[in-house]
Amino acid sequence: MAWFLVMQEMKDNEDLSEKEIFMGLFSKVGIFKNRLTKFNDDEPLTKLALAIVLILDIFILSVVFGGLAAHTDQLTSPLEYFPYNCRNMLIDNNWSEVNKIDNLQDLVLSDYNNYSYRHDSAFEKSKLEIMHPECRKIYESINGIYNDPKLKKLFIKRQGRIKKKNQLIQRHGKDKGVYDSLLLGNIAEQNGDSLDTVSSNIKESAKNIEKMSLAISEINKQLDETEKVNKLWSLIQIGNAEFRQKMVDDLNRYELVYLFKELLWQLLFMLPLFAIFCFWHDKSIKKNNNIQTLISSHLIIIALIPIVFKVIHVVLELIPFHFFKELFKILELLHIIALWHYIVIFIAIGVTIFTVFFIQKKLFNKKKLYEKRLMKGECYFCGKVLPGKVSICPFCGTNQYEKCKKCDADTFVAGEHCIKCGETSKGNNSERASELDSKN
Repeated sequence: MAWFLVMQEMKDNEDLSEKEIFMGLFSKVGIFKNRLTKFNDDEPLTKLALAIVLILDIFILSVVFGGLAAHTDQLTSPLEYFPYNCRNMLIDNNWSEVNKIDNLQDLVLSDYNNYSYRHDSAFEKSKLEIMHPECRKIYESINGIYNDPKLKKLFIKRQGRIKKKNQLIQRHGKDKGVYDSLLLGNIAEQNGDSLDTVSSNIKESAKNIEKMSLAISEINKQLDETEKVNKLWSLIQIGNAEFRQKMVDDLNRYELVYLFKELLWQLLFMLPLFAIFCFWHDKSIKKNNNIQTLISSHLIIIALIPIVFKVIHVVLELIPFHFFKELFKILELLHIIALWHYIVIFIAIGVTIFTVFFIQKKLFNKKKLYEKRLMKGECYFCGKVLPGKVSICPFCGTNQYEKCKKCDADTFVAGEHCIKCGETSKGNNSERASELDSKN
């Protein structure tokens, strides 16, 4: 906010060029950077104090991200709008004639089997209201089956039969293993009674498994004959390609809208916090309160981090998965999707190189660096503070003065104008830069 006001103030002054505006902006950024590590201009922050401030930064950042997550949870996410089980039924077509009753049993008895106090029922009214209409119909139908005492009892009975069948199958497998071991050990003659006993147990367990399978099949038949279960099968529409495509389109549309809705919702949380920190920062500067200026400077950065990360997340989501969706399908088909990540890496490197070059060569070049050091009473070459009005730096031996080509008076090498005649014809800028380059 402070930076925006600086830019606006500069643009209001028509006499300022674009370069001067950028210079003023970066000067403000430099001042702000110093406030992060200095108590004031003459007193740098001690390492212990800086460590305490950084601990505060980490704590506040964790609280901010926690609050951001809690704030975002108030939105209906795509997974809440189109639950995982509903996607299995309507989009993935994972429900078939072979497994549909097994899958239905897991859903019908989900609350019955999950009795922990932490368990949240998928059939709560508040959750049903935010679902896709087709998912809501299915979940309401399943809830109706669970609330029917007769059907619930049948599913519990079926679950018990399946558990017992699985135990019998496990026992049958162990008996067969023992039987095979006896045969391989060639001890049938010495242990005939044991072999007969094991063989008898295997036959008995096989009969029990078959009986249990028949009992489960009978329960399946009873369930399929009920009106509520048949109504559910009609809602799922197994194998209906047109219906499936409609569900896919609805889900994709919701995910795209949610991406922007989530961004706006999170900005509603972050921007007021950012504005408060900026306001506090400005007030602290005006009151010359160094401690509050230091803390508020750090908090401004903390508030900016989630905003920047979220905007980057949205951009990286939209580019590959929406705007260039077909291109990325081709990349995935050719198994060269890694190229996208390479491109992102090289773009980031290129932007960084250009930005550093622009700042270093155009905004903060040697000429500007020398002028800045001159204003602070420092040696323009080595940057150390000069003791009094000396003409030669005692640290690096560089002469701070040269003769003006207009009036032949001594003037600063780092200055743009002659301190005697005010002319710019000293000829020191390009010549001095070349001289210093060779010296470096």
